[in-house]
Amino acid sequence: MKKPVIYLFLLLYFFTLISCTSVAKYNRFIQTPLSVKAMLQDINYVERNLWNMHPDLFLYVQQNQLKAKFDSLRSTIRQPLLPNQFQLALAAVLAQVRQGHMTLSPLIFKFDPKGKDKVRYQKSKGPLSQLGFHWTENTLYLSKNGTSDSTLLVGSKILAIEGIQPQSLYIKYRPTFTSDGYNTTFIDRAFERLLPRYYPLEIGYRDSVVILLSCADSTYQRTVLRRFASAEQKGKAGVKQAATEKKDKPAENKADTKKQRKIFGYNVNLKQISKQLSFPVKEDSTVALLKMADFSYGRPKEAYKMIFDRLDRCSVQHLILDLRGNLGGRLSDVCELYSYLVEDDQFQFVYPAVITSKFNLPFYQMKGLPGWSYPILSPFIIPSAVVTWAKTFSRDGIDYTHLTGSKVKQSKANRYRGNLFVLIDGGTFSAASLIATNLKVAKRAVFVGEETGGAANGTVAGILPVLKLPNSHLRWRFGLMEVRPYYQVSEEGRGVMPDVPVVPSADDVVSGRDPAMDWVLNCITDVKF
Repeated sequence: MKKPVIYLFLLLYFFTLISCTSVAKYNRFIQTPLSVKAMLQDINYVERNLWNMHPDLFLYVQQNQLKAKFDSLRSTIRQPLLPNQFQLALAAVLAQVRQGHMTLSPLIFKFDPKGKDKVRYQKSKGPLSQLGFHWTENTLYLSKNGTSDSTLLVGSKILAIEGIQPQSLYIKYRPTFTSDGYNTTFIDRAFERLLPRYYPLEIGYRDSVVILLSCADSTYQRTVLRRFASAEQKGKAGVKQAATEKKDKPAENKADTKKQRKIFGYNVNLKQISKQLSFPVKEDSTVALLKMADFSYGRPKEAYKMIFDRLDRCSVQHLILDLRGNLGGRLSDVCELYSYLVEDDQFQFVYPAVITSKFNLPFYQMKGLPGWSYPILSPFIIPSAVVTWAKTFSRDGIDYTHLTGSKVKQSKANRYRGNLFVLIDGGTFSAASLIATNLKVAKRAVFVGEETGGAANGTVAGILPVLKLPNSHLRWRFGLMEVRPYYQVSEEGRGVMPDVPVVPSADDVVSGRDPAMDWVLNCITDVKF
């Protein structure tokens, strides 16, 4: 859904933030209390823009209730607060809207190394970014160990990091984020993903952290250090091991090549290919697994053609589509995938999106840019506005805009027609929930797992401007379009429900067991025999 010109705007905005504010000044600002007047002005700014720009503000909250929340917040602002203290209070009010794409980000201290250290730190990996976390039943588990310390045992309970219990962070930050609607499955996945942000907010920028863990009724402590690329390159053993692993890789495995990453996409955060096809049953090419880490990277037209051509050549009869942990991405990407899975010759993927004003939409999408940039970007802004206006229309007093997939399209001639299983969980969000809804309501697939984190009937996203609050400098992101899938469910505000509920236990996650996948493979085996 994002146009190249929007990327240009966001890029310019990003560089503007960096160039105009020194790190020292930025860090001082975080430690400087805001006046009561300044915070009240920011609250009014947010409330005014929310009412004017949000396309379906009262879907999950009544207007008088949300108004009362803002009034209550204003009444509690009686003394100066630090920017991040103010963020906690204001974000909790915005979370009442129950739209997961809306975020109010805190200000995080920055570290500004000089000279050679600058390059060294840029190529380094922080202590917490080397670890994976799983949060369930008010307990934090270590699900991944990317450090060189093999005594840091995956599956251990994390009792504290730098003396701070994860449970205390959950209590503090849980009110500041939300899922779409009323489902709760997204909450745990969001919290474990946001932990590497929350701890620096509490302890600042660190090159090492001390972690207290427990495993098998015994408690142990480890220090996790920042990992520098230069130190790794000097280790001859590591170089030899990497060379050996490279030799051992089969010649046909080119998933890490530059060309493959461009076509199938590469998720840097997850360190994996975005669209990955495999065959989970040894010596059986009739069962295929398509793992979709996201819909944000790669060249979808080229990638899906290659994937489904291969499915056709292998005469695949059972396809497993894994959407777990997929937070969404480009509507054009997910719509392209759907065109290979839908049964009918023609399809419509989404409805035209509801917007607040077809005249103001181009201005709203540029609202986060600094004012001085408008004259410079006018050669891009004007054509973009014309294109945006051309896609808008009114019907029955409501303004809409066309999206990719909001008009009837032709399905692919070589689309997949065999058995389809879809794996979903609380991390299935946004665009991933849209395709899940269409496949589920059309009874195209068997769904296994848990309720999706994204609402089945759509989300408010599309264009997501980032507004900088005038006084607190907090960055506020929210959607301008209400995007709904073509098929709808009766219960508003809940995710896509599985046909076969399978919720992995903490032991399953940390031991690498996959009960949802096991159920599907067992089901396929039963069908074959």
